[in-house]
Amino acid sequence: MLLGHLGVSLLAHRYLQADLAPVVVAGVFPDVVDKGLCQGLRVLPSGRMWGHTLLGLTVSTVLAGRLWGRRAASSWAVGYLGHLVADLEGQVPWLYPFAPYDFSPSPSFWGILRQQLTRPGAIVLEVLLLGWAAVAVLRDA
Repeated sequence: MLLGHLGVSLLAHRYLQADLAPVVVAGVFPDVVDKGLCQGLRVLPSGRMWGHTLLGLTVSTVLAGRLWGRRAASSWAVGYLGHLVADLEGQVPWLYPFAPYDFSPSPSFWGILRQQLTRPGAIVLEVLLLGWAAVAVLRDA
C-alpha cells in the first residue's frame, strides 16, 4: 500500500542518506507504472508486472542517472528496490520477461482498496511505519 512504500522511502532517506525526491518517487514508481497500466488503462493483466522487475529497476535507474546524475540514480535505485522488497508478501516477478510468471488478473482499484480495508492489522502496520519514518525525518530537519 502507498503508506508503507512512502514509509520505506523516507526511512531510506533518513538512514541510508538517499536523496529525498528520487528515493520517494522511485518508491512508488513501480505501482504508478503497473497499476496505472492495469487498473487505469487496462492494458496489463496484473498490477505487478513490468514495473516490478529487475529490468524495470535497471532501465529506470539508468535513465535517472542520465537525467539527474549518479547520486540521484543511486537514490532512485534504493527507493525502487525498497518498493520491490516491501512487496514480497505477494508475487514479485523479479526476472520477467526472462522467466515465466503466472500473472493472475488483478482486481480493480476499488477492489484493491476493499481488500486492504479488510486487513486492519496491515493498515496499522503501514501507518506505524510511516509514523516512524516521519518522526525520524522530522527529527533531523
